[in-house]
Amino acid sequence: MSSNISIYVPAYNAEKTIKMCINSILTQTIQPEVILVVNDGSTDNTSKILQDFGNKIITIDNKKNMGVSHSMNIATSYLKTRYIGKIDADVELMPDWTETLLKTMNEQKATLIGCKMYEKYLDNPFNLWRSIRLKQNWGEENISNPKFIFGCNNILDSSKLDNEKKYRDDLEYFKTNGEDIEFSNYLKKKNLHIFYCSDTTCHHLQDDNAQSLAHRYWRYIHYGDGLKKRNLFKTIKNIFRQFKRILKWSLSDILQKRIKLIKVNFLLFYYFSILDYKFYVKNKDEI
Repeated sequence: MSSNISIYVPAYNAEKTIKMCINSILTQTIQPEVILVVNDGSTDNTSKILQDFGNKIITIDNKKNMGVSHSMNIATSYLKTRYIGKIDADVELMPDWTETLLKTMNEQKATLIGCKMYEKYLDNPFNLWRSIRLKQNWGEENISNPKFIFGCNNILDSSKLDNEKKYRDDLEYFKTNGEDIEFSNYLKKKNLHIFYCSDTTCHHLQDDNAQSLAHRYWRYIHYGDGLKKRNLFKTIKNIFRQFKRILKWSLSDILQKRIKLIKVNFLLFYYFSILDYKFYVKNKDEI
């Protein structure tokens, strides 16, 4: 019987994780009709790794890096199944992910559904920090119409939408981060149901260091701030705001006996400050 689901993976320089990601799709208890990888202009060994999967997957290659939302629009236009799953290239699924989400999706009559994601490599204190302060799940309970469905893992019922482009890719934010919040809000405005399912799990395969975590956190703050232009005063104010946040986190970590995270807090602040100042210098002529 047809599963009526396809799964796609937007991938950019994903050589460290793409093999584990695809293998986790290939071992699902319900197999997708198509596994599509949109290789978004990768310059590392991603292309070579994808070739090793042969006809188990379909690959679309962008000639240059166009951004994750652009790749999402390519995938959703290409795939013809009713259900379309989207997995980040640094995510590993539990074997029952597809089966559980499809079952829950039909029970809840949801248009978009996602599950909880945990960090895999928690022995690394930078990943532990991220699991606490940049987590990508809504907890251990099912939630009807949560604030949004995380873009790292989800299934869309495409039959409830028309064929127009589904994801915005006109701004830098959408090119680098997708549009989890905006797309979820779009569905809600159309009176369509979104659902967070805690009954299955996937794992984040990223393994950060101080600099990569600072870049990740800086992007989170920058885009969350609405991409506002910054003068020197606003930049200093933003850095000072982050310093106060670091002190608050460190106090919490002391009380929770997470002593190794205190070093992470201050390394993060150091690299964050450098990134924020460099951003101001680069863009000050546009202010």
